[in-house]
Amino acid sequence: MSAGRGPFWTGCTDGCPKHISIPGLFADMNVKQLYHDWNADCYYGVVHTGPGRKASDCLKCGKCEKICPQHLPIRKPPEDVAKGFETA
Repeated sequence: MSAGRGPFWTGCTDGCPKHISIPGLFADMNVKQLYHDWNADCYYGVVHTGPGRKASDCLKCGKCEKICPQHLPIRKPPEDVAKGFETA
C-alpha cells in the first residue's frame, strides 16, 4: 500500500537516512530506458532529487532493503541511475 505520497509505495524513502526518492528515481530510469523520453532527465533533476538526494548520494546502508515489501536488492540500482542521469 502507498505511504500516501503519489502512486508509489514510499516506505523505503521514509527509511532512507538521505531521504532519496527511491521509487521516483527508478521510475525516471525506467521511462528513460524504455521510452527514451527526455522528460525523464527533467524529472530526475527537478522533481525527484535535491541537494544530497541524488542517486549517487546513496550510502548503501541497506535500510531500504530491510523494509521493502517486494524484497528488492535496492542498493545496486542507484549506481545505474547515477550513471544514466549524472554523467555528462
